[in-house]
Amino acid sequence: MTTIKAFYTVTPNESTPKGCLWLSDLDQVRVLGRLSHSSQIYIYKPKNKNQNKRTIIETLKKSLSKILVHYYPIAGRCCYKEGGRIELDLNAKGAVLIEAETTKTIHDYGDFSPSDSTKELIPKVDYNQPIEEIPLFVAQVTRFQSFGFAIGIAYSHPLSDGVGCFNLMNSWAKISRGETLEDNELPFFDRTVLKFLHTPIEPRFDHIELKPLPLILGRPDTDIERKKKITAEFLKLTAEEVEKLKKKANEYDIPKGSRSRRPYSRFEAITAHIWKSASKARELSENQPSVVRFSVGIRNRIIPNLPKNYYGNALIQTAATSYIGEIKSKPLSYLAQRIREGNELITNEYIRSQIDVIRGFQHLDDARKLFLGGEGKNAAYFVGNPNLHITSWMAMPAYEADFGWGKPFHIGMGSVSPFDKGLILMSPDGDGSVTVCMHFQVELMKLFKKFFYGDLYKLFSSSRL
Repeated sequence: MTTIKAFYTVTPNESTPKGCLWLSDLDQVRVLGRLSHSSQIYIYKPKNKNQNKRTIIETLKKSLSKILVHYYPIAGRCCYKEGGRIELDLNAKGAVLIEAETTKTIHDYGDFSPSDSTKELIPKVDYNQPIEEIPLFVAQVTRFQSFGFAIGIAYSHPLSDGVGCFNLMNSWAKISRGETLEDNELPFFDRTVLKFLHTPIEPRFDHIELKPLPLILGRPDTDIERKKKITAEFLKLTAEEVEKLKKKANEYDIPKGSRSRRPYSRFEAITAHIWKSASKARELSENQPSVVRFSVGIRNRIIPNLPKNYYGNALIQTAATSYIGEIKSKPLSYLAQRIREGNELITNEYIRSQIDVIRGFQHLDDARKLFLGGEGKNAAYFVGNPNLHITSWMAMPAYEADFGWGKPFHIGMGSVSPFDKGLILMSPDGDGSVTVCMHFQVELMKLFKKFFYGDLYKLFSSSRL
């Protein structure tokens, strides 16, 4: 059981810019409902098991007030403008720091896979208040029995993508250690670099990522799948297993039509393996369409490139499509190629075309419905059976948030996804191993793991022949 001991509103310890911060069209479509937050947890084992909890809280409060000077938008609030646009009011109302403790020990959480228990380590945001009062950044420090603590965060989607969030956390940690940020570490806030008011609105592509997701054949909606319980488990891949998957994916020639002849990456190989395992576990019709959605960073793809340390949402969603029969029967290279094709769609022209799709709506609520999966019952963001969503944190500096008590030994999501989803991240050991945090239907998880590990075992067995 987790008990909240205190709430602290933390404001910048120096004067910060005022006014409104314009949010790009890519920021606008990250608003789910009235407002939404993503969540993460960081788990720490201080070297000093008797680390004073007051010292921890006071250090975090003080350093948070300092980092808010550099990251002042997160101390502001959202506000609605004409046409459903949202902007950030730079009013310095502050972030929220919550002090909590639990009756559980650090060992009671096992491997910290997302569950009802780990969800208690994530701060709850009260959405039953005007949007102008909802804090954009909330952090909860939960002290475990005996020793160790968690820092759970709720981070507003319009603020930035994962790159910006990790940079914020690592910068906060650096300040907490008593260090100062260098000029090249400071965030760039001006989102108008993605403002294309003087160009015509001309969507130029058939945007696959914006099309309604396929339903299970014979079903009129997603109602049945939404009601099925989802569980989450960590699936480990050693460095050797990752290399085996990459080798398997690259056993066949890359099609000449591909824009690049480079070998398939570990992301493409791992995602292909997840997709194949999920498709086998679901036991759907051979002619059932299936879509894998994932996001691609645009910082170095849009022309001109976004400024260094651009702080905002700089992701474009894309997708790979196939049929269950093909996914199950064709080699891993086929699926890796489908995923690569989705990645290679994201060019400068494609990015600008997708932004033009958003700009073409008179009211942004209509654009949000499109970007979140369609109309009516399918409007909410549901990428469940027969589809899948994959997120990769492999390139993120995820384990650098040392607040002065050592680096986290675990970082991840605190709650279970409402739909089938895979999160791929590197091991904190730095040995090249990978963890897949798989969110999948309870009734199918055992089968998924059977194929996930069974096919890996076959790779190792065949290499010994």
